[in-house]
Amino acid sequence: MADEPEAAPGRHAEQQRRGFVLLRFVDDLERDYQRSLVRLNANGLRAAQVLGIAAIFAFIALDHFSLQLSPAPVYQVLCLLSVPALLLPLLASYPPQAAARHQRIAFVSAVVLGLSVAWSIGYARQLRPDYPMQALLVVTAYLYFLSGLLWGRAVLCGALVWLAFCLPPMLDGSPAPPQLLYEAYYLLLANCIGVVGRYLAEYQDRRQFLLRLELRQLAEYDALTGLRNRRAFGQRAQMAWALAAREHKSVSLLILDLDFLKRINDQHGHLTGDDCLREVAEALRGLTRRPMDISSRFGGDEFVALWYDADPQWIEQLEQALRQQLALRQGPAAQVERLSVTGGGVRCWPNPRFGLQDAMAAADAQLYGGKERGRGVISWTRLEDSLDGPPPQTGAALPARLRV
Repeated sequence: MADEPEAAPGRHAEQQRRGFVLLRFVDDLERDYQRSLVRLNANGLRAAQVLGIAAIFAFIALDHFSLQLSPAPVYQVLCLLSVPALLLPLLASYPPQAAARHQRIAFVSAVVLGLSVAWSIGYARQLRPDYPMQALLVVTAYLYFLSGLLWGRAVLCGALVWLAFCLPPMLDGSPAPPQLLYEAYYLLLANCIGVVGRYLAEYQDRRQFLLRLELRQLAEYDALTGLRNRRAFGQRAQMAWALAAREHKSVSLLILDLDFLKRINDQHGHLTGDDCLREVAEALRGLTRRPMDISSRFGGDEFVALWYDADPQWIEQLEQALRQQLALRQGPAAQVERLSVTGGGVRCWPNPRFGLQDAMAAADAQLYGGKERGRGVISWTRLEDSLDGPPPQTGAALPARLRV
């Protein structure tokens, strides 16, 4: 799961419906796919590039000490262009931020590699017309299956290499070598095999990527509301809490209950009750849009939200914002005359002596204190003790339903 990008609910399903015959996702999903592709295959791509560099030096050693077919300029081009072309994506694959640039770097690298090998063969044939061209078949296989290029870019690279090999002998005015037609045919056939093979491999890889997103959504999101489930909230809340403790920032934690859900189910039906839960979830989602904000359906009619370093004045206006959102409800939920929530929230400062469970217990106490005073209100408190004092006693015996 750590290698997958943050998945927005429904993106994968929409892409599955649209299809991807042209091997292209919608923009944000395509970006996530390319980054995931690099992260998951980084070691394999590095091994392929190291193998390619070793193969070039092995060819130079074999040719220089045994066959002696290649002139000195061929060695120079291979060492000064082909080897750096393989070395560049290898070195660029290590910084974490390089995943976003991988395709551009790999494309330039592949073009330089293919053209330098094609030039070397063409130059050597000016001195030895029978100079072998099988190295281009190996380069073609690398372009399609080992370079990490997406299908479209691999096809473009393969076409450029084929043209660079075939056109110069035909355009220089001298008779083309008799074997050129056969070599051009077999190189074209190798490209056709690469085109089909790479297409099938990438199609299956994209399909697996969407399936992984679907599995992640099933594991982390509530099916009814689309909010994160309890397990996912616990994981992300712990990360936000640890960051706030390290950066000495505040955390605002809110527990919400949808009021009178059982009465709504009895009077209007469970479908209406479900729609009311979705309306509350949508309102809460609209208020947790920053990267470190979290909203979750905690279970039944209960929701929980966390805001990282939120403006205190904005937190004070949260109740009004929720009411405005719920007032705009549509669909079956509009049948309910008054849809309200009761909440308890705390603003605190994480530290080693005051943990997330303590904040949850304090928010829960605020929630039930508010219910005793009347529903439809959100009660907030600022926990001064969380700055440097001991945790509240409420955290000592935390109810099982509040553990994350």
